Amino acid sequence: MKGNELVWRALADRALEGQRTWQNVADLAYDAGVPITTAYLALERLEGNGTVDRYSRGLAVVSVDKLLTMLCAWRNLERDTLAWTTRDGIGPLLDSNNGPYALGGPDAANALLNGRAVADFREHLVYLPASVDLTGLPEGKEVRVLSMDKRAAKTWSGYSSLAQTYADLFATPGWQASEFRKALRDSFIREREWDQESAR
Repeated sequence: MKGNELVWRALADRALEGQRTWQNVADLAYDAGVPITTAYLALERLEGNGTVDRYSRGLAVVSVDKLLTMLCAWRNLERDTLAWTTRDGIGPLLDSNNGPYALGGPDAANALLNGRAVADFREHLVYLPASVDLTGLPEGKEVRVLSMDKRAAKTWSGYSSLAQTYADLFATPGWQASEFRKALRDSFIREREWDQESAR
């Protein structure tokens, strides 16, 4: 993923957890795993459309919906795809891999929704560090292997984060992916994000 996407993902994941404010851009850059200059550049676009508000002592996410929309619009699965394989082919690699990995897309959504069945799906997403040797994987179209960034490798626990899962489902064709994404939206994203009285 590009640096701006990592910043937007960090902002979105924390906002979805209830943390909309940041004391400074340096903390955000560290959380996203990017240089501080990258974080400043990523914030410029969000400031321009009212997604975040910057002030002297930090910043705040004004609209989680806009933030997720930006992340979804920029998500490019093809760019980050390392390989395509089968479910049988990826299993031994995950079992023997000493490094981190995470399931994404519908598998991650299923876990976030506590196993609630939303739709059947055929395409699975697996995140692996780019350093993993994939030369022995059989070709197939059941599992898309994606590059896992360093911050995700340190913080994800078996599944991609909520914001990443949402963006990946947006970028995945098919009604099944849309159903999972809508279920995540219904479960985790409020219809209205602000108090109408205080907005006057």
